[in-house]
Amino acid sequence: MIKRSKISPVILGWVVPTAAVATVYLLTMCRTVYVGDSGEFSLTLKTLGIAHPPGYPLFTIMGHVFVSLSGFLKPALAANLYGVILAAAGIPALFFLIDGRQRPLIAGVMLLVWAFSPAYWEETNGIEVYALNLALVATLSALALSSYARKWYIIPYLLGLALAHHLSAIAVVPALGYLFLQEKTSNRWKNLPVYAVLFLVGLSIYLYLPARSSVSPLTNWGHPTELKLLFNHITGADYQHAVEFSVSNEGKGLILFLQILLDNWWWIGLGLAVWGAFIGLKTFRRRTTYAFILLGSNLFLSAFYRIEDIDSYYLPGLLAMWLLASQGVMELGRKFPTARYLSFGGTALAVLLLLILNYNKFDQSGNRLAEAYGKLILDTAGEGTIFADEDNSIFASMYMRYAEDYRPQVTVFDPAMRMPTLLVEATKLSGQNVYTFREAIKVFVQEGPGDIYIENPNFAPESTYVESFGVLYSLQPLNRPERPIPDLWPGDPPTNFKARSILVNLEAAKVAMLQKQIPPDSLGVMNHVRRAMALCEHEPRGSMHNQLGLGLQHCGAEEEALSCYLRALDAPRLSAGERKEVHLNLSNLYKDRGQRLAQAEDYVGSVEAFKKALEYNPGDDEVTYNIGLIYVKYLKQMDLGLLYLEEYLQKHPSEQSVAELVTLLRRR
Repeated sequence: MIKRSKISPVILGWVVPTAAVATVYLLTMCRTVYVGDSGEFSLTLKTLGIAHPPGYPLFTIMGHVFVSLSGFLKPALAANLYGVILAAAGIPALFFLIDGRQRPLIAGVMLLVWAFSPAYWEETNGIEVYALNLALVATLSALALSSYARKWYIIPYLLGLALAHHLSAIAVVPALGYLFLQEKTSNRWKNLPVYAVLFLVGLSIYLYLPARSSVSPLTNWGHPTELKLLFNHITGADYQHAVEFSVSNEGKGLILFLQILLDNWWWIGLGLAVWGAFIGLKTFRRRTTYAFILLGSNLFLSAFYRIEDIDSYYLPGLLAMWLLASQGVMELGRKFPTARYLSFGGTALAVLLLLILNYNKFDQSGNRLAEAYGKLILDTAGEGTIFADEDNSIFASMYMRYAEDYRPQVTVFDPAMRMPTLLVEATKLSGQNVYTFREAIKVFVQEGPGDIYIENPNFAPESTYVESFGVLYSLQPLNRPERPIPDLWPGDPPTNFKARSILVNLEAAKVAMLQKQIPPDSLGVMNHVRRAMALCEHEPRGSMHNQLGLGLQHCGAEEEALSCYLRALDAPRLSAGERKEVHLNLSNLYKDRGQRLAQAEDYVGSVEAFKKALEYNPGDDEVTYNIGLIYVKYLKQMDLGLLYLEEYLQKHPSEQSVAELVTLLRRR
């Protein structure tokens, strides 16, 4: 008689959850280009290009191979499928991280708790880099905590690969260092040179960046061909404005992490993590200490980085909390046999609740917002050239244009991915070297073929014609009518803030269109203003309020724009760089108001507006001069006028007319 072979419960403990997770992720992933960085990554994987810092060479090379082998699929769909595979690939490592072989059934259920948590599930909606980051961190952690004798020959290489993917993986280094020092491995110090070489071999994949950039791929962010440019790209020098070293940021980061933790697993998750830590310090001291160090280093490093989508940077910290909670749940059944079925049933119920509460939220299978918005931008341009700034909204257009060849007569440039190509084109047109994005725009306005559009009016060169045109701004008068702006999201506002950001752009564009009607549709304007404000009502990210304010300001809704800027300054999530930008926008608003009031001969009101402009941007010398001139020429308050004119003259001593006026005032 042939005996039937039984499948090991250990194998079932991670195979079944991995298959279930992959199935759910496949059902809920977006079928086309998704919002945010999805467009950039889909295009980069298609063209084997250079992504935004730090470049993600490991992610890009593997993804290009996968997308190329999936040539029968559209690139965005293939890229999203690649993201799902990366997310599912990290699940088995989690099983061994919590030593699921001891209790494979409960361990398998805990894998589902992690997989169906909002923070991780959201990463699978569209192609992103954080799933691979977590898979590498989890694999490193599981290997380091294992008893495998030759693990320290593998760990340095994997760590090099992890850091060559995402620098946030550095959070795992202190925890690995703790285990290396704690273990009494023979010859560990003698082998340090070998470990260093293995680490550098893993890290050497960064050499892909200069090698690929040198042949000018379509997506060539930062053009890192030189050593300095490569170093800046790897270290994210372009994002240094978002780094703030302060004690207060640590407090804010801790509060944010607690909020993310509660959003994922509620107070019961926090309680289980505390219980798991308490039990672990007695029973699993080594693993518990590892989790504490990983958690602490992740919180410490992430709190200094202030960006609007910082949540994903806290995934290693969430992983540490999940590790503590998992060992607490598993140990509960071992210590108290009567609670064994209760712990399993409670955990299974948690999985069911996570599925029920989160499935519709993360079911993006029918979401075509980014694709529709990307097409709308290209349709608006007709046959012209677009100069983009806001990566969140333009990435989809870049993808549609250059990956799916939609609207091939349109050219899209941005100050990052296609900057080298832009400077070459602008230099050819002008016959002179062009070095900056603004200079290139000016050259195209004067010499370029077709119509010229910008996405952000702040990028318009000085003294350049600017007029809102649909979802873009035209830098030349146009004779063709604007395309109607459709409703791209009929229904409740999306939970993803980048999707809401697109809808805010659409509402602001509709406001501008209605205000240009003769007579203006005041009722329609206010309706769309209210809809835009509602999209931002409970938004904690100040950048989104600032974005709306800028759009409303440029279409004449000044008071509403002012309200948005002030809400941005009060928002709990606002970096120093973003605060500076809001201050600049507020200064420009009050400066425009001051000039308008001066033209209407309301000089008292004009001075008040100019002074408010100076409060937000003290370095604006033009405003300082205007205040002084109004005091002297119209309000006849010579002493006050002299103070402002002297301040202006200190910075501009060569201006003879101002010097003569100051001399005359002093002699009174």
